[in-house]
Amino acid sequence: MALRAISIDEMDGFQLDDANQLYWRGQTVVLEQRLKLELYQIVLATIGAFGALLAGVHPFLVSLGIL
Repeated sequence: MALRAISIDEMDGFQLDDANQLYWRGQTVVLEQRLKLELYQIVLATIGAFGALLAGVHPFLVSLGIL
């Protein structure tokens, strides 16, 4: 699908309701979608974050003579 710019004539297609929710030609515009991670993705992300933390802390501890 090719993207194109919105012209000035099409700007009247945008609307706001009383709760300031955005609509385009009567249809709700999705501005946010939730992301659901699988269990293995959570485990891998946790291991990666812990590894990054250790990679940052290790040189600091070595410079202090603790390790």
